[in-house]
Amino acid sequence: MSVDIENVLYIGGNIKLVEVMLDMFKEVSAESEYQIQHLTSCVEIHRALAEKNYKYLISEEIVDKAAVDKVACDYPSLKTAYLAGIQNADQKVENSSAGSVIKVLLTDEVKATLDCIRIPIYYKNKQGEFLACNSYFAEAVGMTTGQIIGKTAAEILPAHLLPGLEQVDQKVFEDNQVHLYECEYVDAAGIHREVVFRKEAMDGGEIQVGTILDMSELNNAKRLIEKERVRLRATADMSSDLIFFKDLESRFLGCNKEFEKFVGCPERDILGKRDDQLFELDQALMCQAQDQDVMTTKQIHHGKEYLTYKDGVRHFIEMKKVPLQDKKGTVQGLIGMGRDITAQYMMQKRFKVANVVFENSKDSIIVTDERGDIISANESSCRISGYSIAELLQANIKIFSSQQHDHSFYEQIENALQEKNNWQGDISYRIKNGDTYYAWLEIYVVKHPGEGGENHVYSFTDLSQCKNVEQKTQFLSKHDPLTGLFNRIALFTRLEDAIARSSHKEIAMAVVLVDINGFKTINDQYGHNAGDAVLRDIAKRLKSCVYEKDTVARFGDDEFVLLIDELSNEQGAAIVAQKIARQFSSVFLIDNVAVKLSATIGISIFPDDGIDVDTLLVNAEKAMQRAKYDKSAPYHFYTVELTRYSNQQFALEDELKNALQAQQFELYYQPQYDLNKRQIVALESLLRWKHPEHGLLLPDSFLILAEESGLLVPIGLQMIRKAAEQAVIWSKSGINFGRIAINLSEIQLEQLSFIADIQTILKDTGCSNNWLEFEIGESVFSSDSVNIHENLLNLSKVGFALTVDGFGADRSVLYSIDHLRIEKFKISKQFIHGVPGHLAGEAMIKSVIVLARALGIDVVGEGIENAEQEAFLTAHNIDSGQGHFQAKPMKTSEMTFYLRCNKRK
Repeated sequence: MSVDIENVLYIGGNIKLVEVMLDMFKEVSAESEYQIQHLTSCVEIHRALAEKNYKYLISEEIVDKAAVDKVACDYPSLKTAYLAGIQNADQKVENSSAGSVIKVLLTDEVKATLDCIRIPIYYKNKQGEFLACNSYFAEAVGMTTGQIIGKTAAEILPAHLLPGLEQVDQKVFEDNQVHLYECEYVDAAGIHREVVFRKEAMDGGEIQVGTILDMSELNNAKRLIEKERVRLRATADMSSDLIFFKDLESRFLGCNKEFEKFVGCPERDILGKRDDQLFELDQALMCQAQDQDVMTTKQIHHGKEYLTYKDGVRHFIEMKKVPLQDKKGTVQGLIGMGRDITAQYMMQKRFKVANVVFENSKDSIIVTDERGDIISANESSCRISGYSIAELLQANIKIFSSQQHDHSFYEQIENALQEKNNWQGDISYRIKNGDTYYAWLEIYVVKHPGEGGENHVYSFTDLSQCKNVEQKTQFLSKHDPLTGLFNRIALFTRLEDAIARSSHKEIAMAVVLVDINGFKTINDQYGHNAGDAVLRDIAKRLKSCVYEKDTVARFGDDEFVLLIDELSNEQGAAIVAQKIARQFSSVFLIDNVAVKLSATIGISIFPDDGIDVDTLLVNAEKAMQRAKYDKSAPYHFYTVELTRYSNQQFALEDELKNALQAQQFELYYQPQYDLNKRQIVALESLLRWKHPEHGLLLPDSFLILAEESGLLVPIGLQMIRKAAEQAVIWSKSGINFGRIAINLSEIQLEQLSFIADIQTILKDTGCSNNWLEFEIGESVFSSDSVNIHENLLNLSKVGFALTVDGFGADRSVLYSIDHLRIEKFKISKQFIHGVPGHLAGEAMIKSVIVLARALGIDVVGEGIENAEQEAFLTAHNIDSGQGHFQAKPMKTSEMTFYLRCNKRK
């Protein structure tokens, strides 16, 4: 028989056997020649077939069915022999020796049993291929059992686990011992787990069986126990009490820092020892007897005893021992806690004798320790103070402190006690209900040299009755007894003081005379008691209309006078008068009957309407009399023109409110230029009021009133929003405007919500903070307001550029430059208008330029009105300028056209 054998492709591990078999065929046919290509794996089968024309393919390795089909299709003349079988997509053909062992070991009954075990279990051969596993292992790696068989760990497990697992696998097959490998990984369900791989060799070291033990819960429990232990230990160490733990044999298991101090050695030297190894024998035996009684009876021990500390000093200890039991109630040891009460015990013992003396004293006697904590008080103290003995013994002597004495007064007492050990004098003190009493107080210091520490003894002799009479007399000399307001005598005195103060400060003040209309009818119809109640109500309402520094006085039966101090202008007095009128718009109740009253108000102003007491009061009276006949306004000034002007201002205030609601405020824009490059670098926004009747109004005509009426803040926010909206429109239209500069006032910067309001505007409009800059008057930087400085700092942090407006008048800004994002100085108009030709103005501008260059800050000139001013500023390299010479303020449409015609280069 002749067999033509040539070009054989062999895949497997028994190459010698194949060669012998082929040699046998060669001997049968001497003409037979063959060449063998040997592969150990099926992975490169297709590459090998493509490189050479083979006649035979012999495989002792399992071949994937897809590969078999491809070979049959691509090489139809190739003779193939798949000795190990063909692998389907979801099934392996098991033909190895290890596979045979697995077939023997893993019967159907065993497999069913493995799948009942809720622990991942697998089997591997020496080549690292998985031979079998249960369903829990497959679930853990996120694959099916069929997908796992035949794969290696590198194909199914995370890469970071492989080095450690391979090292352990090698040890298992080398020494046939059980090995463990701890690691962390995220399972197929995305859960972070802490696991232990347990690996063991079987079948003579040919097969490895492994299990995966999830230690996550156990480790978490250990960590929680350790955290709780640390927390309990820290709590024990913070305690000033002696805390210790003992076992059933009274041996110490642990203690806190305070117990270490008590014993005189660290915890490591205390652990495992008994009391007789640490303390005197009699004390140790006593402690051990207590321990056994607690652990035998399961009862808490609570008692007081003497213990000798390490330094040999005996201390009186309040001891408490509690049995430590497990869940079943079995005693495992005890916890002990001792509190050193030596000082309190000795103190109470000494004062026990003294109690007999001071309990019967008519004076209030209180004893404290050196910290001021009350440790004893007599019955008189309770009767006068309103506190019980128990309340006093838990309090400090400071509960009697009165606000009528400042801190320096009590410091003087403490200094006297330290230097002389005693003090005495008049004092006011506060009792439980908040009332103030007066006493002659004597304080004595009692020191205890042998024990250390000291006590203070306070003896109060009541003087309240005398003081109350004195204070009542003083009060009635200056106040109306019915309403509590100042009386006529006090009014004249305070008016003289106000005139002197206003004259010195060169500032105005006002006298407001209020006459109550219809009050006589109340007295006649409802009686004097009802009239008195109404007067008290009127007094309360009038006081609510002014600040505490101002004066409200009862001038006659139904007349009142208010002194309004330090007026910025006459309108401040008009605002107070308006408040008074509104107070009388509410009815007064008399026995649940509503009664309507009204007030006639006259106002005189210092110094315009008088410079002395009599003149001001007389002229206020004349203004009030005119108001009785002229009902056009609820109040009248002494000057008719001032009354008319005030009424106009209030009407204008109403118009301002309507203008804010109706969006009548507009922004005009004025460009800022780089004088060297002749291009726009920014736009300054200017507020205008488009009044429906009076036309376009400049800010000078309404800003002061807006500030006084509280409308400046909402108007300012509306203007910032309009500027932000316009910046967004120009940006979307491709118009390069630089930034829009917006002027901020002190009142706006005072608002707590200012930064939040700005952020809201940016969010609502979509405006970038790089498109806006804020101009801050230089005087703002000298303000003492914390809110202003915090808002300026926060504006810089948010990223807004700041310009110092009117630079040169006040140098307080220099201290803020390092902290704020200041990019420009705008030189004040007063210096610009003086150049050229004004030496002081020129020198000022030159110095500002030098300073700005050193700080890296641009300089802007404000109000450039002619070519000479522009030439001077350009010659001195001022980067930008803005003013009427360059361009007039323009409304939005005009500025849009202007920007398009003057594009930035």
